[in-house]
Amino acid sequence: MLNANSLRIGLLALFTSTAVTADILFSENFEDGDSAGWNTSGNVAVSGTQSIGNYSLRLKQTASGAHSVNATGYSDVQITMRLAATGLEGSDRCYAEYSLDAGTSWTQMLELADGQDDATFYSASANPAGADDNSNLQVRFRGTGNLLGDYCWGDEVMVTATLGGLTPAPEIELSGSGNFGSVNVGDSDQRQFIISNSGNANLVLGALSSATAPFSVQADNCSGQTLAGAGSCSISVVFSPTSTGYAGDSLSLSNNDADENPLTLALTGTGTEPGTVVDNYDPLSGSGAVVRNELSYAALTGAPANGSLVQMGAFALPAEAAQPVHQFEGSLQLHNESTSGAFDEIKDTFRYTGSGDTTRKHLPEFDYQFVQTGTHLVPVERGTLANSHPEWEYILQPGRVWNENGDNGFSRAAIPFALHQKNANCMHNGVMSLLFKNDGSVSNVAYQISSETCLYFKFDMWGTLAASYTPQVINNADTVKADYQTEVAARLPTKPVAALAQDFPGIDPSQFGSAAETDPAHMTLFGVTYQGVNYVGGCATRAGDYPYCDWLTVPSYSTAKTVFAGTAMMRLEKLYAGASQQMIGDWVADCGATGTWGDVTFEHASDMATGNYGSAGYMTDEGRTHTNDLFLPEDHASKISYSCSYYDRKVAPGTQWVYHTSDTYVLGTAMNAFLKAQAGSNADIFSDVIVNDLWKPLGVSPTAQVSRRTYDAVAQPFAGWGLVFQRDDVAKIANFLNVADGQINGVAMLDNAMFDAAMQRNSADRGPIPLADYHYNNGFWAHEISGDLNCSNPLWVPFMSGYGGISVLLLPNGLSYYYFSDNDTYLWMKAAQEAHKLSPLCQ
Repeated sequence: MLNANSLRIGLLALFTSTAVTADILFSENFEDGDSAGWNTSGNVAVSGTQSIGNYSLRLKQTASGAHSVNATGYSDVQITMRLAATGLEGSDRCYAEYSLDAGTSWTQMLELADGQDDATFYSASANPAGADDNSNLQVRFRGTGNLLGDYCWGDEVMVTATLGGLTPAPEIELSGSGNFGSVNVGDSDQRQFIISNSGNANLVLGALSSATAPFSVQADNCSGQTLAGAGSCSISVVFSPTSTGYAGDSLSLSNNDADENPLTLALTGTGTEPGTVVDNYDPLSGSGAVVRNELSYAALTGAPANGSLVQMGAFALPAEAAQPVHQFEGSLQLHNESTSGAFDEIKDTFRYTGSGDTTRKHLPEFDYQFVQTGTHLVPVERGTLANSHPEWEYILQPGRVWNENGDNGFSRAAIPFALHQKNANCMHNGVMSLLFKNDGSVSNVAYQISSETCLYFKFDMWGTLAASYTPQVINNADTVKADYQTEVAARLPTKPVAALAQDFPGIDPSQFGSAAETDPAHMTLFGVTYQGVNYVGGCATRAGDYPYCDWLTVPSYSTAKTVFAGTAMMRLEKLYAGASQQMIGDWVADCGATGTWGDVTFEHASDMATGNYGSAGYMTDEGRTHTNDLFLPEDHASKISYSCSYYDRKVAPGTQWVYHTSDTYVLGTAMNAFLKAQAGSNADIFSDVIVNDLWKPLGVSPTAQVSRRTYDAVAQPFAGWGLVFQRDDVAKIANFLNVADGQINGVAMLDNAMFDAAMQRNSADRGPIPLADYHYNNGFWAHEISGDLNCSNPLWVPFMSGYGGISVLLLPNGLSYYYFSDNDTYLWMKAAQEAHKLSPLCQ
């Protein structure tokens, strides 16, 4: 402990000399007028009353202020701090301290008492041995005064160090992924792990543990090896499923890396049935005697014209549809998309279009491949399809093919599609219709959009376009057909919501999708999953019911914060214990290892409790700045720069809920970087952890296996928005969380403790509080509804919520209720009360 004023001159020289020969890890003189990045407690302010320069950190009575410093990769760490005091009496003290264990224990550098409280700045430095290569280093100013006039003044903190020069030590590194994805029963797939030593001492490897079937170690070139610096070895593992379903295992490799022994190699895979194709899939038995007043043969083969809106039923498969006589396989191309078609604006909050012609009023260029399996027409590419159009991207869905007697020997096809707003999440659903023959003859293509899930931009778009059909052999046609038939067969059984009254007498189906809670004019679709059945409703448009509701595409918006960001974090925690407590700043360079993100964990970000914000008012920060600087930029660098830097530190992480989509973007970036470090540079947080580990084994559609990403080489998935679903996807994901308890084939896929907390089963960990009677935990919302159901005990119900009017309710009786609307309403209590009649919710 040092407290001599005579140290000041010598330490001033130290301040200037060390900066020349060493790197500055942290420097703070408070001249910017704030204490951003400092974890403060008590009465703390940046003041100019006593200072070296213009400002210092003022601590009144028992206040404190601490800051984290990451010294990973550095040696010869030197800490310098300056401290002054005023008004001390008796046992009052002011301290300057450092910690080597993230604040668990502290070492004093300076202690000022009565007699040293004349506003003179004292200085001290320390060169603690335990600070080298230490990510848990902290510095702190602290006071213990007991009167109003007791003040401590901290200023001119500097931490310097030399890059490298560490005590020789091995550092084990792993690249390669053990995520095999889906493999057909009877087949095998191989993955290779590379073990390397990035340290400066020999890495001594022990024996690799044994694998459990259906995994096996094919080649082990690492056990018993000693790797010098930069040396490497390989391990090959094979996955050979003998039955369908998810399988998981892990290998461990003992070694002499002090902080990663043993090294864990996670293995996951799903056995699937080999694809088989039914040639005459879903045959039709109608006579072809269809009475058609709209989209007739004459209308489709005449000169392209805009015409007028038709009823969406004109695109539907009619009751008397006959088996098609032609087979579609090849590419369909539309012409004159940018100059043809009609557009009628319904709502345009942001004034996108105006009265003149704009690209938003027209379809993007269309040139895509399809294959026909029986009476179904399947796009070769599914999910959001990137293109050069400035506003819209297609999502193409499987349609139908049939014959009508009035079509002069042509077969008729209908293709459901959606326009997905580029770089955003609005969804505008439509259908195309055309006539074709095997020889490449094709009619014009009629198209119409009459509905959407979009709060701020609503329109009708329709017309006919000239087209070209190029018959050609699609190389993977059999795979596309087999996958499609498997996808349809794996859907949950459906019934109309009205069937709830027959299946469960006494239930009022009108309370689900209730007009009293959500205006039907703004409802896209809704449903109830209960006892293995998906009871479905909705699908209304401004021109009648949407004819292919199974394929209707809806956006996620912030439900992605639950099913992507929150679920991925809990999956990472299951695979790599401690992942949720990783520091954001250690994995996102733009956020920095120190400053406002140096002490924010993955879980803090998932809880919307980073401590960094502008206003703590409910949803105040989630405004136009996000629109301009987070949502509109198309590159990762712009999005992450804004997300990391825009908000200042206000409180300690974990103490205040403030909703920021930008925080979820940061979390997605951090988790992606963490996963790459564990599983190799080709690993991807969405493709591997969500799609391969969860969505594919659950049978989630190819449409939902695509995430919005940045339009650059990084291709960073958004994590907080940008997913799309079909209603079967929503039902399966809800059942996975609410009925299967986060398990697939009896295997827990998510960390049990974190999942229990998210589902509100742990009264000691309900998460931060956004509003009275609400919690937010690991990406899941929860609402206390015991009063609405007359329950005697508290009843916290987890749910998901998305912008514009999206809710997915996970009730503890195993019923899930979902709806996708766009009238900015989020009510669901009538549904919960009706579900209470099926099986009591009170606990």
